[in-house]
Amino acid sequence: MTLALLHTELSMRVTALWYEIDHGDGSAAAGYFTADAELTFSRRTFRGTDEINGVYRDRTARGPRVSRHLMSNFHVLRHESDRVEAVSALVLYAQDGTPPVPTTVPVLVADVYDRFVRVGGAGGEARGWLIASRRIENRFLMPGDVLAVPTE
Repeated sequence: MTLALLHTELSMRVTALWYEIDHGDGSAAAGYFTADAELTFSRRTFRGTDEINGVYRDRTARGPRVSRHLMSNFHVLRHESDRVEAVSALVLYAQDGTPPVPTTVPVLVADVYDRFVRVGGAGGEARGWLIASRRIENRFLMPGDVLAVPTE
């Protein structure tokens, strides 16, 4: 696979995950991660798909929320045949409530570091990429805003 195809496939995967979170309340987000994945927000880490599911289940239980995760600047840092490390920029507009909500500035700008692994292939199953590790590092955060996921 060329680097261009790899870049396209992985950036599409990341975009699909953000779409799931924005439009499906993250109820299927754990499907983008390996069973033993780590998801880190600031200083809080969730391990495995059960804990990752719990993050989005708890968020949904709080009530309606409007969010748009805007991903850009996707860049492959390292790649091997079955492992890739990448970084992207994330701009998040989010607020509790139902649309439209009054907001004009993003609540968060962050770097997102993903480590992907290629899975599948046994028994004729198509090979695909899952996130084994995701670390979100805040670069800008609106003072006083409370993010929907636990960060401490």
